Amino acid sequence: MQKVFSISGRVKIGLGRGAYFMGQKEYKAQFIKKLGIDPYHGTLNVKLSPANVLLLGKIRKRKGILVKGFRRDGKSFGDVLCYHADMSGIKCALVMPKKSTHTQVAEIISSQMLRAKLKLRDGSRVTVSVKA
Repeated sequence: MQKVFSISGRVKIGLGRGAYFMGQKEYKAQFIKKLGIDPYHGTLNVKLSPANVLLLGKIRKRKGILVKGFRRDGKSFGDVLCYHADMSGIKCALVMPKKSTHTQVAEIISSQMLRAKLKLRDGSRVTVSVKA
Protein backbone atom coordinates (compact mmCIF):
# COMPACT_ATOMS: atom_id res chain seq x y z
CA MET A 1 0.00 0.00 0.00
CA GLN A 2 1.32 3.43 -0.94
CA LYS A 3 1.86 6.08 1.67
CA VAL A 4 2.48 9.80 1.17
CA PHE A 5 5.62 11.22 2.77
CA SER A 6 6.15 14.99 3.05
CA ILE A 7 9.80 15.90 2.88
CA SER A 8 10.99 19.45 3.08
CA GLY A 9 14.20 21.37 2.88
CA ARG A 10 15.92 24.24 1.15
CA VAL A 11 16.73 24.56 -2.53
CA LYS A 12 20.44 24.42 -3.23
CA ILE A 13 22.53 24.75 -6.32
CA GLY A 14 23.83 21.50 -7.76
CA LEU A 15 26.93 20.64 -9.72
CA GLY A 16 25.09 20.50 -13.04
CA ARG A 17 25.37 16.73 -13.24
CA GLY A 18 21.59 16.30 -13.17
CA ALA A 19 21.36 18.03 -16.55
CA TYR A 20 23.92 15.62 -17.99
CA PHE A 21 22.02 12.56 -16.77
CA MET A 22 18.58 13.92 -17.73
CA GLY A 23 19.95 14.40 -21.24
CA GLN A 24 20.71 10.71 -21.70
CA LYS A 25 18.16 9.28 -24.15
CA GLU A 26 18.06 5.89 -22.39
CA TYR A 27 17.06 7.49 -19.08
CA LYS A 28 14.71 9.99 -20.72
CA ALA A 29 12.76 7.27 -22.56
CA GLN A 30 12.25 5.36 -19.29
CA PHE A 31 11.19 8.48 -17.35
CA ILE A 32 8.56 9.14 -20.01
CA LYS A 33 7.32 5.54 -20.12
CA LYS A 34 7.47 4.67 -16.41
CA LEU A 35 6.74 8.05 -14.76
CA GLY A 36 4.88 9.95 -17.45
CA ILE A 37 7.46 12.72 -17.15
CA ASP A 38 9.46 14.10 -20.06
CA PRO A 39 12.14 15.56 -17.80
CA TYR A 40 13.43 19.09 -17.93
CA HIS A 41 17.20 18.83 -18.39
CA GLY A 42 18.18 19.15 -14.75
CA THR A 43 17.16 18.28 -11.22
CA LEU A 44 15.97 20.45 -8.37
CA ASN A 45 18.25 19.77 -5.41
CA VAL A 46 16.70 20.03 -1.96
CA LYS A 47 19.01 20.03 1.09
CA LEU A 48 17.27 18.15 3.88
CA SER A 49 17.34 18.54 7.64
CA PRO A 50 18.45 15.47 9.67
CA ALA A 51 14.79 14.52 10.34
CA ASN A 52 14.02 14.67 6.63
CA VAL A 53 17.14 12.63 5.81
CA LEU A 54 15.59 9.89 8.00
CA LEU A 55 12.34 10.16 6.02
CA LEU A 56 14.32 9.82 2.79
CA GLY A 57 15.81 6.60 4.18
CA LYS A 58 12.33 5.26 4.92
CA ILE A 59 11.20 6.12 1.39
CA ARG A 60 14.23 4.34 -0.10
CA LYS A 61 13.18 1.12 1.69
CA ARG A 62 9.77 1.17 0.02
CA LYS A 63 9.01 -0.16 -3.43
CA GLY A 64 9.85 2.40 -6.06
CA ILE A 65 9.91 2.51 -9.83
CA LEU A 66 13.19 1.23 -11.24
CA VAL A 67 14.75 3.09 -14.13
CA LYS A 68 17.41 0.71 -15.38
CA GLY A 69 20.97 1.75 -15.95
CA PHE A 70 22.85 1.06 -19.17
CA ARG A 71 26.30 1.01 -20.75
CA ARG A 72 27.35 3.20 -23.64
CA ASP A 73 30.76 3.98 -25.08
CA GLY A 74 32.49 2.17 -22.23
CA LYS A 75 30.62 4.20 -19.59
CA SER A 76 28.28 2.71 -17.05
CA PHE A 77 25.11 4.59 -16.08
CA GLY A 78 23.53 3.19 -12.92
CA ASP A 79 20.00 2.29 -11.92
CA VAL A 80 17.74 5.01 -10.55
CA LEU A 81 14.98 4.38 -8.02
CA CYS A 82 12.06 6.77 -8.55
CA TYR A 83 8.89 7.75 -6.71
CA HIS A 84 5.91 9.75 -7.96
CA ALA A 85 5.69 13.10 -6.20
CA ASP A 86 3.99 16.48 -6.21
CA MET A 87 5.35 19.93 -5.45
CA SER A 88 2.87 22.79 -5.20
CA GLY A 89 0.45 20.98 -7.52
CA ILE A 90 3.11 20.14 -10.11
CA LYS A 91 3.66 16.51 -11.05
CA CYS A 92 7.23 15.51 -10.37
CA ALA A 93 9.32 12.60 -9.13
CA LEU A 94 11.92 11.95 -6.47
CA VAL A 95 14.90 10.28 -8.13
CA MET A 96 17.48 8.35 -6.15
CA PRO A 97 20.43 7.20 -8.25
CA LYS A 98 21.80 3.97 -6.81
CA LYS A 99 25.37 5.28 -7.24
CA SER A 100 24.69 8.67 -5.67
CA THR A 101 26.85 9.98 -2.87
CA HIS A 102 24.13 12.47 -1.86
CA THR A 103 22.79 11.52 1.54
CA GLN A 104 21.32 14.86 2.60
CA VAL A 105 19.96 16.00 -0.75
CA ALA A 106 16.73 14.98 -2.47
CA GLU A 107 16.76 15.25 -6.27
CA ILE A 108 13.48 16.14 -7.94
CA ILE A 109 12.64 15.94 -11.65
CA SER A 110 9.68 17.39 -13.51
CA SER A 111 8.65 18.21 -17.07
CA GLN A 112 8.94 21.85 -16.04
CA MET A 113 11.83 23.89 -14.72
CA LEU A 114 10.69 23.98 -11.11
CA ARG A 115 12.97 26.87 -10.13
CA ALA A 116 11.35 29.15 -12.72
CA LYS A 117 7.79 27.84 -12.42
CA LEU A 118 7.71 28.19 -8.61
CA LYS A 119 10.02 31.25 -8.50
CA LEU A 120 12.56 29.43 -6.33
CA ARG A 121 16.03 30.62 -5.39
CA ASP A 122 18.84 29.01 -3.46
CA GLY A 123 17.65 28.81 0.12
CA SER A 124 13.92 28.76 -0.76
CA ARG A 125 12.01 26.37 1.49
CA VAL A 126 10.05 23.67 -0.37
CA THR A 127 7.93 20.65 0.51
CA VAL A 128 7.57 17.62 -1.72
CA SER A 129 4.80 15.04 -1.28
CA VAL A 130 6.27 11.67 -2.22
CA LYS A 131 4.11 8.60 -2.88
CA ALA A 132 5.95 5.47 -1.79
